[in-house]
Amino acid sequence: MPRTPEVVDHLPAGASQVEPPATPEEGHHLTVDLVERAMSFIADAKQVAPDKPFYLHLCPGATHAPHHVPKEWADRYRGRFDDGWDAFREHTFHPERQLGVVPADAQLSPHEPDVPEWESLSGDARRLAARMMEVYAGFLSHTDHHIGRLLDFLKETGEFDNTLIMVVSDNGRAPRAG
Repeated sequence: MPRTPEVVDHLPAGASQVEPPATPEEGHHLTVDLVERAMSFIADAKQVAPDKPFYLHLCPGATHAPHHVPKEWADRYRGRFDDGWDAFREHTFHPERQLGVVPADAQLSPHEPDVPEWESLSGDARRLAARMMEVYAGFLSHTDHHIGRLLDFLKETGEFDNTLIMVVSDNGRAPRAG
């Protein structure tokens, strides 16, 4: 018999569970909590053994669904995607080519056949899809901001230049509108 997934409302720490310091309604966000705990872990490790290296594996939830981000972060992108996904692909591709991020002779990949044409969506579906893109972008920006806080912490503690940082990521999975 298949099991129903349970909602995880705590973090494991060793053999014990860590309750969140607040609820989402009170402003708690997992990314913030993870970064705070990472900084605390590093500070504790360096206090106990200042010359000993540490290992930290930070795994924020961004940008895998469900996309949870404070509203103000998503609202920063309001209107940015109103012209649709193909327009945004064009908007980002050409500057990347000019900057040399992609080769000068690169061509934009064809429209994904499983994704509906933007103009084929109803007005409501376009508004929903644009909002979903705003939330996705806000979630990524929110996570980037808090990872930046961790990097700033490493600089403040003198550990930045002595730290190997590897970023392994994908673009997440998002539900589709339309």
